[in-house]
Amino acid sequence: MEDRRETALIRLPCLEERLRLPHVYAKCEMGNPTGTHKDRIAGGLVLAAIRDGAAGVTAGSCGNLGVALSRASRARGLPCTVFVPIRYHHTRSEEMTGLGAVVIAQGDNYEAAVRASRSFARKRRLFDANPVGRGGRIAILAYGAIVDELMAQCPVPLGSIWLPVGNGTCAAGLHARLRHHGVEVRIGVVGSAGNTALTASLASGRLVELDAARLLETEVNEPLVNWSSFHAREAMDAVLGTGGHFCDATDEQLVLASDGMFRHAGLRVSPAGAAGLVGLRAFASQLDRASAHVVVLTG
Repeated sequence: MEDRRETALIRLPCLEERLRLPHVYAKCEMGNPTGTHKDRIAGGLVLAAIRDGAAGVTAGSCGNLGVALSRASRARGLPCTVFVPIRYHHTRSEEMTGLGAVVIAQGDNYEAAVRASRSFARKRRLFDANPVGRGGRIAILAYGAIVDELMAQCPVPLGSIWLPVGNGTCAAGLHARLRHHGVEVRIGVVGSAGNTALTASLASGRLVELDAARLLETEVNEPLVNWSSFHAREAMDAVLGTGGHFCDATDEQLVLASDGMFRHAGLRVSPAGAAGLVGLRAFASQLDRASAHVVVLTG
């Protein structure tokens, strides 16, 4: 989308004092048009659909990708169909329909919504905008722009980047771009305690899938929950290959991170979107004081 601008990088002196790190920043992805980092990938997915001559575009979504894709599709006059999990609380369905998209509630979890969307794409000859295959490659490339912006915005060299994870697509994109630039920056990721396949894989040292029946989705953790992370392998390489860190956060920790961002910096971000802060706090003592440490607030 041509009207998407770079997002702000804001210094966090309140955290610098508490963490004893002199260069702590927030990358404010909630400044994107629909309020999350998903706007970065939606435009490229819609353009790819148009170039393919597709009759429309579809994706499974917990909410954020669906809204971003709905907006990008409307701007290009392309039909958009979004599948959302039946039992999720904050799917942003009304926003999607307000943007002209068709919203179909199907499946008990995120992966089921993605499966339904992919089947629908094949049957209707629509562009599959899910984070797998070509759609995933487009997303990984687009997320690299966050690194480009950070390198231009940071007054001191980057030392670490912290972000929430579900599928691991954004982490994979950041890592790919860092390698392109030839810079060494640690990547830290934070999932939901017991509910994120990627962090479970990192803890196990191998790719694992979780038992879908045992996942606990709440109003707080939904964007972080999945039993199979689509880009787990690439995201594991992003963390382990950079000497980075990982951890899981409880709902209470996520809410505290979100509240803290508003109370101390005036930044409104969802609890899941603030997850990276939990990781930065946990590993602050292991980080280089001379470098910049950035929490990506995804929205």
